[in-house]
Amino acid sequence: MFDADAQALRERQSDGEYLLPAYDDWCFSRIPGTVADLLGADAGPRLPAPATDGYDGVSRVVVFLVDGFGLAQWDGERDRIPFLWEFERAGRVTPLTTVFPSETAAALNTFHSGTLPAEHGVIGWYVYDPDADEQFEALPFLKSDGTRPEGLDFEDVADADPIYPALAAAGVETHHVTPFPSAETVPHTYDSEDLSTFSDAFTEAAEEAADPSYIFAYLPQTDAVAHAEGVDSSEYRETAAETFDRVAKAVETLVETTDEDGAGETLVCVTADHGLVDTDPERNPDLSKPPFDLVSDLRTLTDGTPIRFSGSPRNVHLHLKEDRIDPVYETLTAELDARVLRRREILDAGLFGPDPSETFTRRLGDLVVVHRDLGVWYGDEDGGKLDFVAMHGGLHPDEMLIPFATATLDSLR
Repeated sequence: MFDADAQALRERQSDGEYLLPAYDDWCFSRIPGTVADLLGADAGPRLPAPATDGYDGVSRVVVFLVDGFGLAQWDGERDRIPFLWEFERAGRVTPLTTVFPSETAAALNTFHSGTLPAEHGVIGWYVYDPDADEQFEALPFLKSDGTRPEGLDFEDVADADPIYPALAAAGVETHHVTPFPSAETVPHTYDSEDLSTFSDAFTEAAEEAADPSYIFAYLPQTDAVAHAEGVDSSEYRETAAETFDRVAKAVETLVETTDEDGAGETLVCVTADHGLVDTDPERNPDLSKPPFDLVSDLRTLTDGTPIRFSGSPRNVHLHLKEDRIDPVYETLTAELDARVLRRREILDAGLFGPDPSETFTRRLGDLVVVHRDLGVWYGDEDGGKLDFVAMHGGLHPDEMLIPFATATLDSLR
C-alpha cells in the first residue's frame, strides 16, 4: 500500500493548503531518466533507487500514461477497477508529485525531454511568446481561431530536445501508441474517441518492438470526460473502467507475445501526468467581469489584441501593462482565495524548476494566479473553460500527487 509514502511526501512538500513539486527526487520529471537508465541509456536524472529496486536486467519497459488519473483518482477507483488492485498486489505504487503547472502540455513536454517547465518553456496549455507576437495552445499548436501560429514553428513550442535519440544511440527501439503521430519514434496511432481502436494499435507495437525497447502508450479519455462531468460522476467512473479494461487487455497481449524469460525482463508501468480537482462552475471567477474587469489592464499584441491566453484556469499568467501590475495584484489578493505570485517570487522559488531558460523567462507572466480550488479565466472570450467541472494545473494535492506503479510482466501473469 502506498498510503504512508503518499502522506510522507504530502507532509514534506506541503505549503499550507498547496503542494509543491518535488523536483529533487520524487517527481514525474524523473520518469524518463529512470526508463532510460533501466534500458542502459542516459536521459537525465532518475528517481531514487527504491522506486525501481529489483528491476535489474530489464530489456523492455512499457509505460501506460493515463491522462489526469492522479493518486487521488487511483485511490478512489481501485475498489471498482480490479486491474488496479491486481497491479498493486503484483508490484508497487510509488507516489510522486508532478511538475508545476500540473497540466498536460507542460508535463508531456517534460516527459518526452526529461526537462522541467522552467527549461522547456511551456508554461501551461496556453502560451504567449512575445518574440513571436503570438498566443497559442501548446497542444495542439493552434490559435484561438483554429489557425496555426505564423510567428513560430511547432518545433519552437518547447525549448528542449527529446530523449529518443539518446535511447536510439543506446540501441533502444521506441514505439508510441498515441492518438497522434509522434516524431523520432515508431508511431502506432488510434482514435482517441473510440477506445476499442487502442487494442489493435498496442498489439501492433508489442509485436513489432525488438528488445531492448520502450513502448509508451498515452490514454487521454479520463481527463476529457472529467472536465465536462467531474471526477465524482458516473460518466467518469465508466470511462476510467473502460480505459483500464483496455490497459488490462494490453497487458494480456504482452503476456501472450512474450516468452517466459522475456516476461521477467519486461517492466510494466502505469502513471499519470497530473491529477484532478473538481471546481464549481457556478463560482469559478470570471476575470472579464467585476470586481476584476482585467481585460483593459492586459498588454496587447502588436495588432491590439489583449493577451488573455497564457497558462490555464488553474495557472493564470497575466501579462499586464506596467502601471497596472500593482493595482491588479491588490485586487486579486483581496478578492480571491488564491496565491498571486509575482515574477520575481516565481523565479526565486523555482516553482517551475530551477535554472530558467530565456524561453521560459520571456513567456512567464507578470503575475501568476493559482486558486486554491476554483478555475479562474475570461468568460467573455473563452467562457467554456469556466464551465469545466474537474480541472488541473494548480497546486492542490489532488492535482499534484500521481502514481508511478510498476510490476514485472511475469508477476502480472
